Amino acid sequence: MTKLKIKSNLLILIILFVSYFLIPMVGVQLINYGYYNQNLKSTIDLDSLPSSLISQADSNNFNSGVYKGIAASKFDDYLKEYLLNQTLDQNNNLVDTKIIVHFEDYISKDNRITILDSIFKDYIILSNYDLIPGVYLKIDYRNLIENEVTIQGITAIKKIYKSKKYQLPYISGDTFQLSALNKDDYSNWWLTAIGAENLIYDGTGVRVAIIDTGLYNHPDLTIINSSNFVSDEFTDEDVMGHGTHVAGIVGSDGGGSWGKYRGVAPGVQLINARALNSSGSAEEGDIISAIQWSSKPTRLGGAGANIVSMSFGGGYPYISDSITQAITNAKNDFGVIFVSSSGNSGPEYFTGSTPASGIDVISVGATDRSDNLASFSSWGPTFRYIGYPDVVAPGVNIISTEALDSIISKEEHYRGDFFDFSGDADYFPASGTSMSCPMVAGALAILLEAYPYITPETARIALLEGARKLLNEDDDYFLKSGAGIINVTASLNYLNSLGSDYNDTAKLYPDEIPVKPYDLLHFPRDHQKFNLTVISGKNNTYNFDIPNDIQGITISLDKENLNFSDSGIGFLEMEFEINKDATAGIRNFQLNLTNGGQVYDVVNITLDIRLPEHRILLESYHGLNDWFPEFSFYQMDFYDAMVDLADLNISIDYYMEYWTPDYNKDLNNSIL
Repeated sequence: MTKLKIKSNLLILIILFVSYFLIPMVGVQLINYGYYNQNLKSTIDLDSLPSSLISQADSNNFNSGVYKGIAASKFDDYLKEYLLNQTLDQNNNLVDTKIIVHFEDYISKDNRITILDSIFKDYIILSNYDLIPGVYLKIDYRNLIENEVTIQGITAIKKIYKSKKYQLPYISGDTFQLSALNKDDYSNWWLTAIGAENLIYDGTGVRVAIIDTGLYNHPDLTIINSSNFVSDEFTDEDVMGHGTHVAGIVGSDGGGSWGKYRGVAPGVQLINARALNSSGSAEEGDIISAIQWSSKPTRLGGAGANIVSMSFGGGYPYISDSITQAITNAKNDFGVIFVSSSGNSGPEYFTGSTPASGIDVISVGATDRSDNLASFSSWGPTFRYIGYPDVVAPGVNIISTEALDSIISKEEHYRGDFFDFSGDADYFPASGTSMSCPMVAGALAILLEAYPYITPETARIALLEGARKLLNEDDDYFLKSGAGIINVTASLNYLNSLGSDYNDTAKLYPDEIPVKPYDLLHFPRDHQKFNLTVISGKNNTYNFDIPNDIQGITISLDKENLNFSDSGIGFLEMEFEINKDATAGIRNFQLNLTNGGQVYDVVNITLDIRLPEHRILLESYHGLNDWFPEFSFYQMDFYDAMVDLADLNISIDYYMEYWTPDYNKDLNNSIL
């Protein structure tokens, strides 16, 4: 009987191996998440991060042997790759390249220009930033190559980045045919879905900046300021039509539809910060310019926004880059709340992008009318397991304001997918996390009207605490839908429960551990690190209290307490190891966030310990993913196979990038 059981398990193991590992080996996936690695040291305070995040920053060093002719330098990897693809011809045709030069913090704005003049012959300054220590400029690429050695020797220059392109997470052509519906009976269901249909607040007095393709002067919108930051186009009007639709979701008063298709916060004042061009793409440098202008108080020449809504994204889910550094500084200096769409690259892990992946940005995924996660909505985590997305909101077939004669308007009219009301007050449906992002921006405007002195961190906590879980169990977990669907009424009730000192609050996120897909903690010798986000609404010092006598479990924290000199976001690294003497059974316990005996928040921890019958090793294909990334495998696809093996009481030792927090591809990729 024992032999038969062994043979049966062996057969099942062979089937699983063929299904999950050999078949993917035939269908190679061309995925390389390390391609656009940035040097995080230049943009984040490493002292505030867990050791696994610091090791990530340390491992993003450039391997000069890979790049022919360009030494390891202060050019970022994206710029190096771009330069390698150019031809050093002898003609006089200029090839303009947009770059962002980051200087040391102590270098003044005037001295930045002096330094650039000493290096380059010809260049055009597009912006000399206040918000970050950098200059955005246009230059012929040959000027960079010829002066690479000189740049390397200038200590005042930290890094030079190529301005990356960003795109709108908008689902073009994903629409229902309105002609097949009774268009007079299509309700504004999304306000009910987020608990915003019957409120005494409407966002009055709150300024919301829309960084997008511009805003059309739709009669439903109250636009108080406009500026264009697209460096190659010279209008602040919405040629594409995306920004006007987004703005209507935030703050349309619905007047053209007799109140039917109003936005979440119809009392807000809208700021038009046009940074995306007529095709829906944007330069990184233009976006930073828009962030700077939107965030600065009016007394300093800015637009004085309280909230900035950003329905665009691009690249990979890095926690810090030039844009997110600008966002962090704007939040710290001016108290501005930033919200961004998570992206339309789902369903799969690590499909989010910057700026939503930034530490100080509220990231938003999308749901449909049935409260299901939209199939396109991007999943987390960000690199090294920081939470993403924060929340989700309706983003499928959302009716909002139309920019007359815009590109999208003409498409929708051609299909017949629009609502034609009197005058210029037309509306059309659109889908994407582009639509769910302004839904959250409107919700934040309501919270800010009700609680005018709320900090960005308290506002974020209120959203998380008020959110409701998705009904579909497959959708309802941390890295897919965050805390759940926002509920404005519940968030207001939460803030009301805090009393007059409503910023005296804090939250640990996620509030349940382990999280999928990092939940393979079952067998002796299994171990896993988790990076928890600590959000504090005000200055405070918090302690982390956890039992130290859980049978068979070793628990370690990278710090005993965390001090905030102001409201802010910090991190705690927690590691679990199942000891070799652990007995089978369920372990339930808690991590408490405390101060002076008061418990501010709790993380519930459940570990299901089992005793293995077999053990296998899974180790990054012995370096294939690191040595030959163009022929590598997407390692997160192994998760389902690992779960099946664990259910057979087969213990797995896995040592792979994206799975192991301390994995360093420069050190851990030797071929066995």
